[in-house]
Amino acid sequence: MAHPSIGGFLTHCGWSSVTEALGSGRVLILFPGACSDQGLMARLLVGKQVGLEIPRNEQDGSFTSDSVSESIRRVMVEEEGEQLKRNAWAMKEIFGNVQLQNKYLDEFTRVLESELVLTKST
Repeated sequence: MAHPSIGGFLTHCGWSSVTEALGSGRVLILFPGACSDQGLMARLLVGKQVGLEIPRNEQDGSFTSDSVSESIRRVMVEEEGEQLKRNAWAMKEIFGNVQLQNKYLDEFTRVLESELVLTKST
């Protein structure tokens, strides 16, 4: 994902895939599945302007090869994609920062441990 030849990432919107792509500063072409939280993730990422969701038929959820190729073209070639690419690149500072991620994990662990101590003492 970090190779400079990678311009964008077509993703099913699973969190691990999203964090890997944003950790490398890659713009997302969002293709959420029909299960779990993928649709919600796609909406969040569109709202954060780091990707574009492939449009589907509102009635049955289907899509066409044209809608897939058009979405990829909009992100990778058109002017519209430039801001999305800049925004995704900016996310690298958060998702790609190992020290920051370790700090968040350490803080989360401390909270869990303090809650465990409080629960045992009451």
